[in-house]
Amino acid sequence: MSRDFTRFLVAAVAAKWGVNLAKVAVPLIAIASLGAGPGEAGALAAAGTAPFLLIGLPAGAWLDRIARRPVLVAMDLLRFGLLGSVPVAAAAGLLSLPYLGLVVFLNGVATVFFDLAAQSHLADLVDDRGHLVAANGRLATVDQLALIGGPALAGWLIGRSTASVVLAATALGYLWSALWIRRIRRPEPRPAAVARRSLVAEVRTGLSFVRRNRTLRAIAIAGALVNFATSGTVAMLPLLLTPERTLSLFLSAGGLGGLLAALTAKRLSKAWGPGRSVLAIGLAIVPAAPLLPLVGRPVPWPLAALAWAVVIFKIGFDGVVLTSFRQLVTPPGLLGRVNGTLRVIFSGALTLGAATAGLVGDHAGPRAALAVACAALMLVWVPILRSPMRAATAWESASILDRSPIAIEGGR
Repeated sequence: MSRDFTRFLVAAVAAKWGVNLAKVAVPLIAIASLGAGPGEAGALAAAGTAPFLLIGLPAGAWLDRIARRPVLVAMDLLRFGLLGSVPVAAAAGLLSLPYLGLVVFLNGVATVFFDLAAQSHLADLVDDRGHLVAANGRLATVDQLALIGGPALAGWLIGRSTASVVLAATALGYLWSALWIRRIRRPEPRPAAVARRSLVAEVRTGLSFVRRNRTLRAIAIAGALVNFATSGTVAMLPLLLTPERTLSLFLSAGGLGGLLAALTAKRLSKAWGPGRSVLAIGLAIVPAAPLLPLVGRPVPWPLAALAWAVVIFKIGFDGVVLTSFRQLVTPPGLLGRVNGTLRVIFSGALTLGAATAGLVGDHAGPRAALAVACAALMLVWVPILRSPMRAATAWESASILDRSPIAIEGGR
């Protein structure tokens, strides 16, 4: 990997750990310092995710018009200023729930632009597009380590200081990220010279490309099924797993599964073939998923936790391999719009999964809600089987982009 990719990876470490520290620190500030109840806490969480649904599509279209690296730096600096303002406001006695909600929402807006720009810019930093799977694997490892260790580190730090101090450290992490991205030396490719159209027209182009491209359409459907299922599962698990330590260990097993996937995705996809590996691991969760609704009775929670680790292994594996497929089949000038379209689909599936679980759970109980979620998991392999990906036997960029069925569906 190039030195510039290493700089990008160092920046990602700071940003990803910051996101997971903030997930703990912000709610604690709202509850402990501002007296937030369940309704306010829920609204605060929604404020952070709503921007993906509201602006994901136009943000992706706009990013296809411009250089992406300055956007990465600007969004890191914006997040540094936003989160850094919370401890300052708290120290001055000016912090309120509406202000904290505004900070969380604007931070979510900045994260939309940062994440979409980062996903699109990654391919510019890899010397050979055949190395994309390795690059995505390293980023996924950073993600999983932050997901496992970030909340635990936040809890430990808060126990020895305050949530405001942790949030200040998180803000400094975004500043660190911006400085490392600024150190990237490789000239960024200029956006393709195209006739300017309205953002609405360009959004439609992105939507149409995803809809017509069989590979991207399969990725969208599979990702939506996984997000629908995992969102509903996580919403119901606290009602079935007690005490809290059991829930923590259960979720940690999933985190370890995701980390293992990030570390082995390159090797497995090379050994089995990228298409066959995605399909095989999708089939592997078919026997694992039905154990989840039976957790505690009659399935012991450690066995159900192992099934959950298999599910999260699948998600982590897809995060490396399917992201690499996405980058390989999408022209550079469309990456922003494709990433924005898929992010909106995936975010909508998260919302729908949680809402469906709540509705089913209210009427038929949490186990029935989990059963609905796991039924979706058991179908994840179907769109992969019906896509050109199943025929991809190697990562060599020439065979994938020039001669395989994937290339034919690449929008030429």
